[in-house]
Amino acid sequence: MIRADFALRHAGQLATMVPAPDDPLGRIKDGALAARAGRVVWVGADRDLESQVGLDGDLLDAAGACVIPGLVDAHTHPVFAGSRADEFAERVRGVGYRAQQSGERGIARTVRATREAGVTTLIELAAARANRFLAHGTTTIEAKTGYGLDLDNEARSLEVLRKVAEQTRLRVIPTFLGAHVIPPGVDRQAYVRSLIDEMLPAFRPWAVFCDAWCEAAAFTAAEARAVLGRAKALGYEIRVHAAQLAPGEGPDIAAELGACSADHLEFATPAQIKALAKAGTVAVLCPGANFTTHGPRPPIEAMRESKLPMAIASDLNPGTCNSESLTLAMTLACIQWGMSPVEVLSGATVHAARSLKLEGIAGCLQPGSYADCAVVDVETPEAIPYYVGVNRVLRTVAGGAVWEPL
Repeated sequence: MIRADFALRHAGQLATMVPAPDDPLGRIKDGALAARAGRVVWVGADRDLESQVGLDGDLLDAAGACVIPGLVDAHTHPVFAGSRADEFAERVRGVGYRAQQSGERGIARTVRATREAGVTTLIELAAARANRFLAHGTTTIEAKTGYGLDLDNEARSLEVLRKVAEQTRLRVIPTFLGAHVIPPGVDRQAYVRSLIDEMLPAFRPWAVFCDAWCEAAAFTAAEARAVLGRAKALGYEIRVHAAQLAPGEGPDIAAELGACSADHLEFATPAQIKALAKAGTVAVLCPGANFTTHGPRPPIEAMRESKLPMAIASDLNPGTCNSESLTLAMTLACIQWGMSPVEVLSGATVHAARSLKLEGIAGCLQPGSYADCAVVDVETPEAIPYYVGVNRVLRTVAGGAVWEPL
């Protein structure tokens, strides 16, 4: 008999996200699961639970609600202070996002506020965001730095992420995004040299990924290649902010380096999409930021045709999408871009996990995977994006423990 310290039973539909021949969600009707030491040890029909599993721990009754894997958010910026609500209001009046990035505005404004905040304040702010992620059924996030933009403040941001992972139930995968923008008042060449010679070697033990924003408002293609090439040589896995605001070489760089993800991609070309698919890269799409900045629709059809996996992310950030709701991002992808409910649910689970090198471990429910799941008050898992902006998550389980707000 399998021993477990946590079990969930009576899931009306349990979406394992392990595809079956007739069901891409791999669902089990009246399903159950059992876990031990934070990992799933058994999944099956509820009627078989008691005969196959010996439980020495907690039992959660889903009472007929749907159960899905804990959502995986593959693009977030959770360490920041300050507000840019006035910029949101400006964009509503027709001011473009790029016009807000000049001088001390935009990202530079958040950098200033983040540097001025104490580390305790940053931890409190990020922990509150972690709890909002969990409340919306997200149990794993990719978490970027990028609002420190010097050695000491980027180190502080990584320390905040470490503390949040210790203090909350959220699983945090850290990404070093020193190549976000050139900080105000700093020589461009000197900053790129600092990234390559100082920050990247210093942060390799702390960060799993390195990201760079390849865009006219941020880093040139040559700069991004230099930074990301050095990062890869040091052992970082690669992610790229690419082709969000205009066509560019970001997707090409991601393909050349075998990046785990290329993010945004509104202006990616069909040839770039094919190259990304061939490289094994995941497209991480950010519907919320696209929505608030009135961006064009990404080339979804080309991605489908090339079989490029599409992850859906919240892109939590203070400038363009101050939201921890991955389910809202799923809804926007359906409404704005014509993605199907199955596509966006796969995008917020298995494809997002793949982009984080957690394939088969996060974003699914099978023996050996994380015991992360969300109990959701919906008719079927496909109905989640139908509830526009409404949180239907009843309970979140992270690592085999029912999450309770701090």
